[in-house]
Parts: sequence; C-alpha cells; structure tokens
Amino acid sequence: MFKRKQAFENIESLLSPGVEITGSISSQGSVRIDGKVEGKINVKGDLIVGEQGRIKGEVRASNLQLAGRIEGNAIISGRFDLTSTGVMSGDVQCSILTIEEGGKLNGNTSMGQTEERLASSRQKYSESVDKPKPGR
Repeated sequence: MFKRKQAFENIESLLSPGVEITGSISSQGSVRIDGKVEGKINVKGDLIVGEQGRIKGEVRASNLQLAGRIEGNAIISGRFDLTSTGVMSGDVQCSILTIEEGGKLNGNTSMGQTEERLASSRQKYSESVDKPKPGR
C-alpha cells in the first residue's frame, strides 16, 4: 500500500515538553506543540502535536499532524494526519483525513468543505444573487 507523507516544514514556534499554557494561542505561522495547552488554538499554518503534546480545547489549523492527544473539536482546512500514537477525542472537520494503524479517533468526522470554505462559498453566492442584472 502506498503511504503519502505530508511535509510539515518551516516550524516557527515550538512549545517544548514541560511547558503548560492556559489560554488561547494564535499564530500566523506553523507551530509544534510538545507541551500542554488548555484553551483555543488558531494556527494559520501547520500544527504538529508531538507524542508528548496534549491539547484540551478547540483547534483550528491549515494542516494538522497529531501524534499526541487532543480533547476538543478540530477544524482543519486541509489535511489531518492522525499518527499511530495519536488520540483525537472530539469532532473533526477537514478536507483530507489519514489515520495510521493504532491511531484513535473518538468523535464525528466531516470531510470535504470545512466551515471556513462553506462560509466563503455562501458569501460569494449571496453577493452574486444580490447583484443587479444588466438591463434591469
């Protein structure tokens, strides 16, 4: 069987093992978490949660590679890779989902258009409907 590898590169921020954060994290770039976070995470780039990484709260990212644990919902605009050591307890919205043997997903999944893409599509549709027609 062919195995696709997602290249998660250009990590701009790192939360090391032993570091614990309570509160929201927001980043324009890519982030790797090997510590613990309790709160919302909003990453415009890629998010990697290492084997020691623990998140309790909502996660939003472009792409997510989960080797640790997340307790909360995840909205991923691109690819969600759940590794063999990863545990996801919550609902997932993503475009592409891969689960390695041993990975655990406890929740509902929705693939295809994510919430942000749906909102953007609705906005474009309503703008095109509201435009006056030529000659009227």
